Amino acid sequence: MKKFLVVTSILFFFFSLSTAWAKQTWHMHLNYPAGNFHSQGAKEFADKVKEATDGELEIVLHPGASLGFKGPELLRSVAEGQLSIAEIPTGMVEGDAPVMALTAQPFIAQNTKEQRLLYELAKPTYADVLDKFNQFTLYTSVWPFSGIYTQRPIRSVDDLEGLKMRVYDGTGLAFGDATGINARKMAFSEVYPAMKAGLLDSMYTSSPSGVDAKAWEVLDYFIPINIVGPVNMINVNKDVWETVSETNQKKIKKIAEEMEARMWKKADDMDRESRRILQENGMEVLEVSPEFRAELDAVGKKLRAEWAKKAGEEAQAILDEYYEKTE
Repeated sequence: MKKFLVVTSILFFFFSLSTAWAKQTWHMHLNYPAGNFHSQGAKEFADKVKEATDGELEIVLHPGASLGFKGPELLRSVAEGQLSIAEIPTGMVEGDAPVMALTAQPFIAQNTKEQRLLYELAKPTYADVLDKFNQFTLYTSVWPFSGIYTQRPIRSVDDLEGLKMRVYDGTGLAFGDATGINARKMAFSEVYPAMKAGLLDSMYTSSPSGVDAKAWEVLDYFIPINIVGPVNMINVNKDVWETVSETNQKKIKKIAEEMEARMWKKADDMDRESRRILQENGMEVLEVSPEFRAELDAVGKKLRAEWAKKAGEEAQAILDEYYEKTE
């Protein structure tokens, strides 16, 4: 009997040890505040993964870029294993992978259905690029389309000249160059102090981000020019992924697939709700006239053509296929 108890104790010890070894913690970089709907989606994903894997994988969230990584660094940070998993906006990493900015091109889509089509066409190319950076995408989400927040009404392209505007990607910088905007690319966390200091008088971002920033405290107008509906990727390092059991990998992929469908559907709802909150807090939401829209479309067409020359033939081929399906 004693021998049985000793053997059982030894087996229990090694079982417990192997279970402990199997437990993993991933620290997940998030760009936006904890209350943002993308961060809330990531929390839902993390909670479901922990439950489905019986606690063998825990994803710890770090919203507001609190781990110290900036957008342009994220592809390399995941590739090198500095981050196991990260939220990566496609438009922020074109310095390392120009074609990734395809889904951040100006005025190419005007609703989430068109943006989804564009992403699906780009997806195989994106996967090839990400493979070179030792990572893959678990799921994506999309932002409501970005407008501009200003201290004065903007009703034409001419009205844009001279604005000191925060942008978050190369598309914003190019838009600024084309329209006379003094565009400055900076992290979202730096915007409010810059506004208060008078370094900025406008910003280009979505309606939910305007709510996150309490834009009504420093700005008066939101003009929904719909320049871009940014796509966010939740990417995981491939070496880290291979340490997860095959059973848990299947569970995580299923959760990710369901999360992607929910997050794309949620964008339109968040846009409507966020515009309502902006207006309730005294911000005026201006309509974009047909004449202004035509001016913006002309700017977008020019900028997309210039970008495609730099991004290469593969990017142009995807654009051509998209135009064929939407025009």
